[in-house]
Amino acid sequence: MKLKVALDWTPNVIHAGMYLAQIDNLWGDSDLEVEYISVEIDNYQKKTTQRLVEGEVHIALSPSEHLLDYRLLQKEEYPIKAIATVMQQETSAFVTLPDSGITRPAQLDGKTYGGYKTQLERELLTYLIQQDGGKGDIDLVTPPRLEVFEAFLQQQFDTAWVFMPWEGVIAERRGKKLNAFHLHDYQIPYGYSPILMVREETIENASETLQVFLAGVARGYQQAANEPEATAQKLVENVDHPSFEDIDFITQAMQAIAPSFLNEQQRWGAMKPERWDAYVQWLSKHELLHRYDGSPLSAEQINIASLYTNEMLVTVDD
Repeated sequence: MKLKVALDWTPNVIHAGMYLAQIDNLWGDSDLEVEYISVEIDNYQKKTTQRLVEGEVHIALSPSEHLLDYRLLQKEEYPIKAIATVMQQETSAFVTLPDSGITRPAQLDGKTYGGYKTQLERELLTYLIQQDGGKGDIDLVTPPRLEVFEAFLQQQFDTAWVFMPWEGVIAERRGKKLNAFHLHDYQIPYGYSPILMVREETIENASETLQVFLAGVARGYQQAANEPEATAQKLVENVDHPSFEDIDFITQAMQAIAPSFLNEQQRWGAMKPERWDAYVQWLSKHELLHRYDGSPLSAEQINIASLYTNEMLVTVDD
């Protein structure tokens, strides 16, 4: 079977384990064929979750809020479910430039945020500022999604939301070590991101294929976590994409992200109910879950267990 997998961004070290599974054929003698689809195919005009619900792909990588949106909040609710998380730790942060004078979230009041036209980004930033004692008064601009970070570096706005093991490393290598404000440091329980999502019918009809795919990918991420330098070398030598041309950069990025891939048991992919519950409870408490008609959705109305499953993951030997 051929699986089409929509990546959440342009190819980067977040996807290291998936590429290693392909490079090293970690799916063994199965007949599995995998195609990774970058958001570059349309300059990220369509969200990966939209590609999933429309049947263009079998698996989509997206943040947790996209799953909540498509499964629970739109006029047409789509039966999609998370089957694995790429990372166990939150690696994203709202950032400012080192020479901006903005060294804490409260100083973002009256400033401008460059966003991605996606769910909850403005709301999360607003609460981040308020948690630091500010008002949460922020202006929003929305450049093309793939141009946000470069526009930020060019000082077209004051803050952006980035992955620190990628954009943070890029900035540091350009002599601009970013001021990073992580949500968990301000008591905001963010969800897993990115997660691998599928339509429930795929779980029902192709569970063995999904298990083979995830088993190979898990081996890839274990390898990436334990051997970041060797992984960087393989990515540069085998992935034909401009993102993977600079071995020094990829090595630094892999070293930064490697500790985030595995849980306490040194396993990849598994999600905890308490983290999903804390995320949904926080969103509900702050009235951030609204259906298409504006009506609120409370945490009590959401079956947390229906949002994700760990059953497609199989034990992988180190």
